[in-house]
Amino acid sequence: MVQYPENNKQGAALPDDPIARLVQAWPETFFRSLAEEIDAAFAKAHSLTAEKIAPPERRGALGQLRHFLSEDGFRSAGRAAGLIVHVPDTSPKGGCYSVVERDGNFMIRSNVLSHCGQPRPTKFRRRWSTLNEWLSPWQIDLFDTDRPQPAQDNMCAMLVVTASKNGNPMLPAFVGIGIPSHDLSTWIRLASIEDIIALYNAPAEQKDAPVDIADRAVPKLKRRRPSELG
Repeated sequence: MVQYPENNKQGAALPDDPIARLVQAWPETFFRSLAEEIDAAFAKAHSLTAEKIAPPERRGALGQLRHFLSEDGFRSAGRAAGLIVHVPDTSPKGGCYSVVERDGNFMIRSNVLSHCGQPRPTKFRRRWSTLNEWLSPWQIDLFDTDRPQPAQDNMCAMLVVTASKNGNPMLPAFVGIGIPSHDLSTWIRLASIEDIIALYNAPAEQKDAPVDIADRAVPKLKRRRPSELG
C-alpha cells in the first residue's frame, strides 16, 4: 500500500488512495462541472461538423473539434471551481495544453480514444507522469544508495475520455480520472467521474479507505434526456 506523508500543507492527514487524495483536496463542483463540459463538448463537436464539414473530412474534423472543445471545457471547469489553470507550450513549441492544479495535485488531459488504455505518450505527458514515481514500488539500488526517494508532495492525474465507434456520437462513452504510472505504461488507478462524485457523499470511513479500482474500464454510454444535450 502506498504511504503518503503524515500531513499535507493544510495539516490534514492524506488518504491512502490517489483518487481519494483528489477528493479531499479538490471541490466536488469541479468534477460535476467537468462532466457537464465534456458532454457539451461532444454534442457541440457533432453538431458543428454535421452542419459545416463535408462528409469526406467530417470524421477527422469531429476528432479535432472534440479535442479543442474538451480542452476549453477542462479549463472552464477548473476556473469555475477555483482551481489554478495554466496553458503551457509544448516542447518543442508548436502547440499548447492545459493544466489544472491545486495543493500539489496536477491534472492534464489524455487524448480522446476509443478505449481506456494509455494515452498517446507525448513528451509533456511523459514529463508530468514522472511526478508519480513515488506511487510505484520503491526499489532500493544497492549500487546507488545515495539516490533520493521520489518526493511525495506532487501528483499527476489525467482526464480520460473515450468515444464510442458505434454508439451515440453526441455523447462520450466514458469520462473518468486516471492516475498514470511514472512511465505512463499503465493506470495506477482509474475511476469514472460518477464514482468520484459519489465519494463526496460517502461516509467518512469510506472516504478514507483505499479504493480498489480496476486498471481498465469498459466504455459505456450514459443515457441522458434530450433536454440535457444542449
